Amino acid sequence: MKKNINYIVFVISMLLVISCKEKSNYSKIDTPQTASKTTIHKIVVDEYVGGGTYAYLNVTEGNDSYWMAIPNMDVKEGGTYFYDGGMVMKDFKSEQLNRVFDEIIFVEGIRTSEEVASPAQNEGHVHNTAEAAVEEVVKIEKAENGISLDELLSNKKSYEGKKVILKGKVVKVNNGIMNKNWVHIADGTQFEDKKSITVTTQEIIEVGDIVTFKGKITLEKDFGYGYVYDILLEEGELIK
Repeated sequence: MKKNINYIVFVISMLLVISCKEKSNYSKIDTPQTASKTTIHKIVVDEYVGGGTYAYLNVTEGNDSYWMAIPNMDVKEGGTYFYDGGMVMKDFKSEQLNRVFDEIIFVEGIRTSEEVASPAQNEGHVHNTAEAAVEEVVKIEKAENGISLDELLSNKKSYEGKKVILKGKVVKVNNGIMNKNWVHIADGTQFEDKKSITVTTQEIIEVGDIVTFKGKITLEKDFGYGYVYDILLEEGELIK
């Protein structure tokens, strides 16, 4: 089943931000859209380590005690919380804490209620946040021999497997994920409310830069666990 790509980007982004630079083994546990009431995890927080973008929690679930990482939020030690989904990482090195976890679970978030927000609610929140940044982009002229984002998106099948040139403003960057940098660019055009595209590259880019990439268009890119990008510009190279 195809799941919203925002979730995998989130999980991967967590691994980036908290600087996972060691080779690690990982496996998936139940995700929000496949979890039933019986797979919701009820935990008690024994220890909270924050101070960064993400927080580490040592928790107890039944007779088990383990570590997990979440986006930093107000968490009370001794408090009871619920979560579902997540990804288990083994032999994970945290640069933030300067320690290696034998095993740690990365989770999108925890909540005080057992009730799960619907996928539509979660998607809407993420979508609105992302689009708010894209809306600020003023239309950018196409690069020489290039195409615009709306031209690409409105006829993406014809570009599948081909190399294209795309110019735009960088609205988001996640570096060092799966040995790639993930750059989101927009050019002020859109198609069916989609206003940006994700580029995988080895280049180092800053948010706000105006860049021109040449790369291959890939459709329905499957990263496993049911997560699929509908379109990517891969192996992006900067054109000076």
